[in-house]
Amino acid sequence: MEYAQAQADRIAGILTDLGRLRAADLKTTVVSLGDREVTGYKCRIHGAAVHRYEFAAPADPAALAAFEHRLGVGLPADYRAWITSVSDGGAGPMLGLFPLAQEAEDAAIDYASDFAFTPERPCPPADEDSESQWSKNIDMIHRGATFLADEGCGMYNLLVLRGPAAGQVWWHSYEHAAALPLLHPDTREPLMFLDWYELWLARALDPGVDQVGSFAEFADHARR
Repeated sequence: MEYAQAQADRIAGILTDLGRLRAADLKTTVVSLGDREVTGYKCRIHGAAVHRYEFAAPADPAALAAFEHRLGVGLPADYRAWITSVSDGGAGPMLGLFPLAQEAEDAAIDYASDFAFTPERPCPPADEDSESQWSKNIDMIHRGATFLADEGCGMYNLLVLRGPAAGQVWWHSYEHAAALPLLHPDTREPLMFLDWYELWLARALDPGVDQVGSFAEFADHARR
């Protein structure tokens, strides 16, 4: 019960801060298309003009139950709380959150298998001239995880759903067939879903530091 309350308090804090960021960042403008005028959006925060700080509806309970049955395990608790109480997709880091189990790059995620990597044993980029290694890496990466957010330029954030790294957010380069753990800059602990969201928000709201343009900044490249 205490954990659930702490989680609810963190989500409430995120929503408050997100409202502050939206008020400061989201600007609209009228764009003429010749025969009509449409509303355009200008934002300083990377990706915000795509999601425009708008939330999708919470996850459908029946669809969520069916997915967890397919997965074979429950979703990470903090992520599950978010998509059931706030939004399944929409406002969030990078270009916004993907809805649950929406795949990118025509990926065919094997949800019944464990994510094969751990912070101690990540997946470094494939050799540039090795198509077989690229294919092998992608096959291993696209297991037991879901696409969480699109950074652009073929880079993504993944949420691990199964295996030893379950609950962690990882940085994924599809082009280079790499997957690296994200570590908090202060604690050096792996980022979980709410950690990841809070880190992005804190940087976006602090005028004294650069916003997060890519979570590659927090990827543990030293273990490549």
